[in-house]
Amino acid sequence: MKKQKLKKFNEFISGLLPHETTYLLNIQQFVDSENLTILKQTHELVAGTINQPIFSTHIDKRKYSRLMRWIDDNLSKADVDIEFDALIVLEQKLMKDAISTEDEHQLLSFIRNTDTTHYYFMKRFELAMHLLNYLLVRMRHKEYNEAVSFVNKYKNTYDHCRWVYGRIQEATYDITNQYTFNDKESKQWEHWLLTIFRDPMIDGMNRYYALVRLIFLYYNYNQQEKMESLFSEVEPLLESGQFYSKRILINYYGNRLLFHSKANQLDLAQKYGYLSVRVKNSDYLHYINNLNTVLLKKGQIKEALVLMRQAFPEANKSPNFHHRVSFVASYVRCLTDSGEIAKGITHAEIFLNAFKKELMEHRWHFFFTIYFRALLLNGQYRKICQTISKYKLLEKEEKYLQKIKSVATLEWYNNAASYKSEKIEFDELRTFVKSFLQIYDKISNRSKAVNELLDDTKRVIPELF
Repeated sequence: MKKQKLKKFNEFISGLLPHETTYLLNIQQFVDSENLTILKQTHELVAGTINQPIFSTHIDKRKYSRLMRWIDDNLSKADVDIEFDALIVLEQKLMKDAISTEDEHQLLSFIRNTDTTHYYFMKRFELAMHLLNYLLVRMRHKEYNEAVSFVNKYKNTYDHCRWVYGRIQEATYDITNQYTFNDKESKQWEHWLLTIFRDPMIDGMNRYYALVRLIFLYYNYNQQEKMESLFSEVEPLLESGQFYSKRILINYYGNRLLFHSKANQLDLAQKYGYLSVRVKNSDYLHYINNLNTVLLKKGQIKEALVLMRQAFPEANKSPNFHHRVSFVASYVRCLTDSGEIAKGITHAEIFLNAFKKELMEHRWHFFFTIYFRALLLNGQYRKICQTISKYKLLEKEEKYLQKIKSVATLEWYNNAASYKSEKIEFDELRTFVKSFLQIYDKISNRSKAVNELLDDTKRVIPELF
């Protein structure tokens, strides 16, 4: 087997993200032109400008090794999550009186190099408060005076940041409740959240939290132009290394997928979807599910199946059943659309039997919608009726729809399956369909789900249309 050239370097850069390499290009001060050439080519590859690596094997391999170390070091210095881990470790040592001289120097360095714009300004301030107590009882007056000067300088700012943090939680409650239950308005938060996000003197964490809530708010109101404008404001901040961590970038790419998917810009949605799953984190399955939806919209069923099968190890060990149920349903959908309906049904039933309790607590409506679709297209009408009766799904759906904006898909499948099982007459089915469409046809954001029900039912009950 032919040895792959620069294998270690290519594996290393496969985990990089476009905003990381843009940031690195912005801060680099290379004297050696070959280092800059390698970094530029790395960025082109990571950003998708080119598809194949074009790195020269004539350049000394040690330069590639040194560049990997340089990339790691500079990203680590900017990574707010790495900083948070360091702050937590120092806080634990401080509270347990286990702090070393080196730890103390690091703590004082944090204090000396802190201003209100730091992402974890509040955590740094709290650490300084703990340090005051530690130093005072040890008669460390010089260091104590330095720490108390910092606390006095930033006390009012810290109090304001804590107040902002609390207000953001209030906004979050209204925004998420509007999305889930449609029982609240959240547009009253827009101006204030924009003010926080755009305030360069506010700590980075609150600014980022305000950004995420604004994206959610605009999603609620389908305000695509405002969301796009917001993204254009965020881009230079991310490219400059503010709010930087892989977690934050992955979340940003995930939000970009949702934005472009809703705008029917499916190529861009796919691009950001693949970026969102480049690194595995606790939301990996969530991003996989969203990317799968985009691929199915584009008719790329084989690619969607490959994606889902690659994610199986993560899905099988995930403790998050909200994401896990969504994953199983999405996979069943892939199998159904690829013509492997029987395999999809088997997969759904294995999961249902193994995790009945967890399923009925998480995304059960989505799961049964996908499962019944497969059963309907496979001619297993009686099984639909039996399952609905066994789990009392019509009663459960009725209560669910009183709280959640959705379509009564289970009631639809029950009526279609009842007709095909000769439990109801054609006129009764036709009356139900007419009533159903009167309810949902006027609701534009329901049209996709309703149209899919109609298209699938046409294949099974053509005489209805």
